[in-house]
Amino acid sequence: MTDKVVATPLSLQPPASLRNIATALILGVAGGALFDWLSLPLPWMLGAMAATSIAAIGGVSLAMSRHLRHLMIAVIGVLLGSAFTPELAGQIVRWTASLTILAIFLILLAVLVPWFLRHVGYDRATAFFSALPAGLTEMTAVGSDNGGNPQTIALTHTVRVLIVAFAIPFLLVVLAGYERPASDERMALVAISNMDLGLLAACCFIGLWLGLKFNFPAGALAGPLALSALVHVTGLTESSPPDMLVSTAQVVLGTSVGVRFAGLTLAKTGRTILLAAAVTAGMLILSGMGALLLGPAIGVNPLALLLALAPGGVTEMSLIALALDQDIAFVTTHHVVRIALIVMIGPAVFAALERIRTGSPPTTETRE
Repeated sequence: MTDKVVATPLSLQPPASLRNIATALILGVAGGALFDWLSLPLPWMLGAMAATSIAAIGGVSLAMSRHLRHLMIAVIGVLLGSAFTPELAGQIVRWTASLTILAIFLILLAVLVPWFLRHVGYDRATAFFSALPAGLTEMTAVGSDNGGNPQTIALTHTVRVLIVAFAIPFLLVVLAGYERPASDERMALVAISNMDLGLLAACCFIGLWLGLKFNFPAGALAGPLALSALVHVTGLTESSPPDMLVSTAQVVLGTSVGVRFAGLTLAKTGRTILLAAAVTAGMLILSGMGALLLGPAIGVNPLALLLALAPGGVTEMSLIALALDQDIAFVTTHHVVRIALIVMIGPAVFAALERIRTGSPPTTETRE
């Protein structure tokens, strides 16, 4: 048995009203401005995430436009793609060792986390798809199709993304003395030529359309990122999106995570949240140990490897890498590979395990 979280899955909320969207964005901007004033890391994303999460759990009616969220994710994809320079092309082949570590890490998670969740009462499908650190929408849909509880799966992944996004920057502030850069070196809008602006816009809109049209893993990010990486690796442009647009995108992304708690109460979801937090802490400890022990052995900065292995959202982790001045291309590539592996292989692995266990495919009946 698993907690019955809410009547409506987090990934299947009713259509958003403009008033609720506006309220969420106002709170997101206010939270981002507060975090920026306090000189906290990743202020616009984490501040928006904190303000809207607290408000949503407190009962404020909040919502986010799926189209706006996809567009802002595409902007971040273009930004991350700008880290793929011509000089980087020859280095990608040297990431084989770290990608192998990532694959082993995912196998460990796919074994240990479902085992734990099964022992605390989750059914097999809910335990398995709650354990795989991929996109909330994909894991909720696939888990539900295989008989899992969509509410529990969605809430578990929301808590995971929220905790990882906050834990890593703030732990680094306490443990490593991280300080926000005094200035931002990204180009202002006036410094971008019309040709460069056109290329970046094309990467954004065409990449977003391709990513969603062909259902790429993390398509809203992957499509624009791939096109942006292509135009930057080939030297067509060295520009990146303007700082104002990037900050706006971070507010929308942070707000998008916070509004997922709308309609939930701690009385109904407390046990699921605590279990999700425990699982996320275990994942972070495992990824941290792997980074510290294996990073020096393969010639990779342990911090960069930690960001590459940490089970956060690909967009959030890539922005953290940007804020901490780590190799954005390295971190982003590992997270895109992680999500692609899980989305493509995870459901097949679960079906095979169920077939071995029962002699028949897994049920498609959703559990309440």
